[in-house]
Amino acid sequence: MFNLIKDFPTQLLQAVEIGEKAGLRSKFDNPITNVVVCGLGGSGIGGDVLSELLRGELGVPIIVVKGYSLPAFVNKSTLLILCSYSGNTEETLSCARDAVKKGIQATCVSSGGKLAEIAIKHNYDLITIPSGFPPRTCLGYAVAQLFFILKHHGLIGKDFKDNLIRSASFMQLEQQKIREDAEFLAAQIMHKPIIVYAEDKYQSVALRLKQQINENAKGHCWLNVLPELNHNELVGWSKANPNLAMLVIRTDDEHPRNALRIAFTENVLSKLPQPFFEIRAKGHDTYEKHFYLIHFSDWLSYHLALMQGYDPFDIEVLNKLKSHLTAITE
Repeated sequence: MFNLIKDFPTQLLQAVEIGEKAGLRSKFDNPITNVVVCGLGGSGIGGDVLSELLRGELGVPIIVVKGYSLPAFVNKSTLLILCSYSGNTEETLSCARDAVKKGIQATCVSSGGKLAEIAIKHNYDLITIPSGFPPRTCLGYAVAQLFFILKHHGLIGKDFKDNLIRSASFMQLEQQKIREDAEFLAAQIMHKPIIVYAEDKYQSVALRLKQQINENAKGHCWLNVLPELNHNELVGWSKANPNLAMLVIRTDDEHPRNALRIAFTENVLSKLPQPFFEIRAKGHDTYEKHFYLIHFSDWLSYHLALMQGYDPFDIEVLNKLKSHLTAITE
């Protein structure tokens, strides 16, 4: 796992090369009215990151589907992207079957499996990414392809390539310090359930942190975003819970009103006995900040796993669930 996390910046650079050679063919007869990305876990988080990074550029909405069915609004004006690293995620395959029944074209991102078979059979565009790794370690491969798909269909310009390359270089430059800071923080919060707070435009990185703590560190983690949490969850801190650890993600591009809200929230937390810590993003733009925080999250979960005596690779309970569901289906 150490090397897989360490190589994330390199993976992002390789992903750009894969996207440039993808050879996408599909075209739309009518203007695209929405983008739907279907994917779960490490394959679905790319859609969340995409929607945040393009929120100031993209003129149509991005919806991320993390279930078995396509929304009713999906039609022939929808850019449908089916993303499953293994190609065998049953929820995403169910959405693929929905697309086939509705006669809707789709673009698939996968390392193979049944999704690749569906793509080939129905003449869907298919971007094949390297196989043989845990899906959660392949975010770079997957998320980059989503940008190339949108670019192919004229929804975004080409600037994203420079942004991804620059973000990879920035992570390489900062990696040693990221690892050291993540290890230090892990020592402060080990053996505690974790709650993560972030501004709404960085919700995807909070979700990534939650997922990595769950899978790598075998721990509980919950998240909420500002300003929403200030309309409800803040009241829950009327009573302290010293068994929890609080992480607050901070950036220098926070909305001014959210910056005030975060300061007030931290003031409330500082008067309670449970520990809270800030994770401050580095970077010159939102791309660099997002990927910095993602990389920090991966290292934090890795160090938490080692300090608590867990194998970060082990996800046996998830494998048992998949086998259980497969047996019932058969």
